[in-house]
Amino acid sequence: MILNNILDIVIILLILVSIIAMLATVIGFIRLPDELTKIHAAGVTGSFAVELVLIAGFVYFYRYLHVLEFKFFLAIGFLFLAAPVSAHMISISAIIYNKHVYSKNEKDEAKKVLEDIEKLNK
Repeated sequence: MILNNILDIVIILLILVSIIAMLATVIGFIRLPDELTKIHAAGVTGSFAVELVLIAGFVYFYRYLHVLEFKFFLAIGFLFLAAPVSAHMISISAIIYNKHVYSKNEKDEAKKVLEDIEKLNK
């Protein structure tokens, strides 16, 4: 009985934290200045929020249906690997196509990345 109440509290907390992370993603996506920082906000907190929802789903299935669904772990593992890689590839393509990169100190921080890419292409 106590374990069931604890699992209910865990489900609620996971969903609440994921809602807060999703709100942080939306606020970051609206407020951040350029594509690269927006990709960071969407990639990091967005995948974190989705993973929390999947964990809450796993606990829910265990609590109410008495089933251990390992498909949730497969989805979490896939997101854990795919979300950062896709965000990185999108940011590299934005740098290659000379998108404006925001910098407080007026340095061209994308220049080093472009030089490294040119070295690899030789």
